[in-house]
Amino acid sequence: MLKWLGLAAVLSLVTLPAFADSDTCGDEPIAPAMPSAADIGQRSPADAAKAKHQAFEDIRSWQGALKGYRDCLNSSINSLTRQQKDAVAATKPDQDKIKSIQSQIDAANNAYNHSADSEERVVNDFHALSTAYCARSDVDRATCPKS
Repeated sequence: MLKWLGLAAVLSLVTLPAFADSDTCGDEPIAPAMPSAADIGQRSPADAAKAKHQAFEDIRSWQGALKGYRDCLNSSINSLTRQQKDAVAATKPDQDKIKSIQSQIDAANNAYNHSADSEERVVNDFHALSTAYCARSDVDRATCPKS
């Protein structure tokens, strides 16, 4: 039994790097849904404050997941870049392999850029929501920026 456990441990260490290289980062975390600025204007003061706070909490949570996703993308890009340099430096470079790695790097960069665009849209939407909330005269403006 102990021999099999040892063999399994050795095999997992040998195959782990290959598995890590082929692992993907999964899908981009889904941006939180939040009320529009017009919707905030139609809610009661208490509901508007609750909705603004909930949107803020949802965004913070989503940004945490987004950080993990981007860290994974950066790790993949770094690993692929090393693989590409090794493939180029080979005595007989395989151009198809180099192109394949480059397309994977491009896809990871595009995914990273898309996540940054999504984050910018969400932050802009929250800013609009917050501005609409703070423009009301019937809410607690303690959370609003001082003008």
